[in-house]
This record gives sequence, structure tokens and C-alpha cells, in this order.
Amino acid sequence: MGSEPRLLVVDDDALIRDELEGLFASQPYQVNCAESVNEALDHLSEHEFALALVDVRIGGKDGIELTQRIRDRWPEVDVIMITGHGSIENAVEAMKRGAVDYITKPFQSEEILIATQKALDRRRMQEEIEYLRQQLQDRYSFANMVSRNAEMLEVFSTLEMLARNDVTVLITGESGTGKELASRAIHFQGKRKSGRFVAINCAALPENLLESELFGYERGAFTGAVTDRVGKIEHADGGTLFLDEVETISAPMQAKLLRVLEERAIERLGGNQKIDVDMRVVAATNENLEKLVEEGRMREDFYYRINVVPVHLPPLRERVEDIPLLVSEFLRNNPLAREKALNRLSEKAVNQLTAYEWPGNIRELSNVMERAILRAKGDTIREVDVPTGKMAERNAGPKLSYDLPLREYLKGAERDYLSRLLTKHQGGIAPCAKQASVDQATLHRKIKAHGLKANDYRQNGKGGEGR
Repeated sequence: MGSEPRLLVVDDDALIRDELEGLFASQPYQVNCAESVNEALDHLSEHEFALALVDVRIGGKDGIELTQRIRDRWPEVDVIMITGHGSIENAVEAMKRGAVDYITKPFQSEEILIATQKALDRRRMQEEIEYLRQQLQDRYSFANMVSRNAEMLEVFSTLEMLARNDVTVLITGESGTGKELASRAIHFQGKRKSGRFVAINCAALPENLLESELFGYERGAFTGAVTDRVGKIEHADGGTLFLDEVETISAPMQAKLLRVLEERAIERLGGNQKIDVDMRVVAATNENLEKLVEEGRMREDFYYRINVVPVHLPPLRERVEDIPLLVSEFLRNNPLAREKALNRLSEKAVNQLTAYEWPGNIRELSNVMERAILRAKGDTIREVDVPTGKMAERNAGPKLSYDLPLREYLKGAERDYLSRLLTKHQGGIAPCAKQASVDQATLHRKIKAHGLKANDYRQNGKGGEGR
């Protein structure tokens, strides 16, 4: 009985109450009746209702006002307004106050049942969409990054761990893979999030400007230094300093930075006073730093000082299963896409996106989507503009025919996720549940719901505990 939706009928007419109570009792519903506003409010405080049917006049009081109170205090309870024949003004006002539908007296039983089921279906759909959005956020994302690729999910776990600690991090990956986004995730998910995130692109500044940018200077330190200036390192005190393209820093500057990293103190140019700095350092590169050390282009001691915990971001071509998920995020967050109500891609567009090599990675995908959104007509992106000369020679697995919306994509994505998890852990429920961050009962239920069997993934009787 507990799973049956509970309905509240609010009407001062005993005949109407009895008629509706009998009608709903013959259906898979639980029903409570109230003849006054106060009695209705008492019921709402005592039980969880899925839907309320409220008469426009209740014992001389305003049912529309009750509707407003219900929507304000119990937003999960939808309201259908019952109005007198031809009272269209009341119906319009009720809808403005939050009612999802209205019916007029005299009414037919079938009309009431259809309106009730429609309202319940609407609420169930909203709850399902919200659940799926939460699943997307919990399972496939960390901070502002999304993925269902196994390697990236491991990266998310590492970033989450790093956010709780203060070790120096080196993020590697090709241009456009999201290295700064990863570094921001470490900062804003961690204990230093109240401090500044200070980013500097080391390749964008000549060496003499880089030094003054990092260390700051005292007035008169050089021609043009007419006032004191605080450097980036000092600005990062209490927060995070992000050094992008760290491989471009010259050897002399590496030596100066090494000293700062070891002593956690700086001297401004032209000054002789040490200034303590408490910061976490995250460096990023798209080069092989070990090779640069071998070639003498990077100091070995500096390399080991910044490479305390390495994090590698795979290129987009190695996580092609993430493309529909990334595209969904672009459409959801792009103001023009929202304005155009763009929420779908044709099969042709999806296949174009998944067949391309993406040398520019996620940054390039973002640019392609910006152009596609600009050109799109209707609610569907029919095709995208990608160079035909860099199509991947690969079999990307099953055809990715996604009619995004999200719920359809996530249903298949969840099954694929569970299958990969079971394969990795050879059907062991305990290690799968631990990696998925759910309890074993939830994992069992989801595996069963998708028609999967843990036994099919076990080899020689092995598969971990909790089988």
C-alpha cells in the first residue's frame, strides 16, 4: 500500500468528497478528504501527498489561496483546481498560482481519472529527470568535468584525493584536454577554495617579464617601476598557483622557483625582505618532461620538485565514448542553445563527431559545437563542421546513435558502465560497489534491472567478496 500515490481531496461539499473518495478508492490510490482549509493543512503536515484536488471555494474561503500555500510549503505536491462551470477566470488564476490543471463541475469520472493520471505522470517524469541529472553529476562528473571513460574516472578519483591534500601536482596531457580545468577542480574542491586560484601561462611572457610577474617588485627596482607591485606567487598565498606550460621556463628561472618551492618564501625584485607564502602549486605541460631533463632543457631537481604527484589526462580520441556526454553538457550550458531549445543531434552529426580524430581535443570540440549551435535550425543539430582529412581509422564499438535527450543516453551508459565494472572486477560485487560508490544492495538491484548477471563475468570462481 505504501507505494500507492496518496491524494488529498479538499471540498466543503460532502457529496463531492464522497464521490471522489469512492472513485479514487477503486483505483490504485490512497485518498484523504478535507472539508476545510485548516483540515487540509493538517493532513498535509501529517502525510506525504502526490496530488491535491482543491475546490475553488472551501467553506467561504479561497481555494486558490490554499493552492498558493501548498505550492510554497509543499512544492512536491501538485494541485488540480476544481471550479464551477464556466469560471475560466478562476482557472486561469489557479494556474498562475501553481495549479497543474483544472476541471469544471459537473465533471465525469473518466475526466477526473485522466487529469489525475496526467498530473501524476508529469510529476513522475520530473522526478526521473532530476534523478538522472543527479546520477550524471554523481557518476560521470567531478567539479566541471564529465566522463564515463574508465581512465578519466580514475583521474576523477585522484583529483578528489588531491583536493584534500596539499602536495604539488603535475598535470600532463595534450593541448586542449582540460589541464587548467583539472587544476581548478583540485583547488575549488579542496580546503584552499576560499583562497585565490592564480593562473599564469609561462609561455606567454618573456623571461624578464615572467620574473617580475611571478615575484613582483619594489619601487625603483628597474626603469618604469614607479610603485611596488605584488607578484603572482604572493597573490596565491592561501590558495593555489597554477603554472601552465611549465616546460617553457628557462633554467635560471627554474632555479629561482625551486628555491621558492623549497623555502615557501620570496623576495620581490629590488627588495631584500623575505615574504612567506603558503600556497599549493599545480604545474601543467603537454611535453615529455623526462625527455627534456635528459636533453638538459630542464633541471632534474626542478622536475622532481614539481612532479610529486603526476596526473595524466587522455586525449579525446582515446575517450570517444565521452563525446555525446560532452556535447550534452555544451548544449545544456550554452545560452544560445538554451534560447533555441537545442537538445538533439542527428545520427549523422553524432557519427561525424565520433569519427573525427580531435587533434585539438575538448577545446576543439567546444569550438565545433559553438559553430554548430550558431547554424542550427529547430531543436536538432543536423551536421557539424569537422575537417574530413582527419577521420579516425578505428572501430569505435557499437554505433553511437544518440537522440539526446539525457535519460535515453544515461540508460545505455549506465548498463555499459556496470558491464565494464563487472569485467574489471571479474563479477565481484564488493569491489564493484566500492568503485561505484554505492552499497552492494543498490548495485545488485541495478545489475538485475539491466539484465546483467555477475556470474557471467567471473573467471574460475574468482571475483572478489560479496558475491
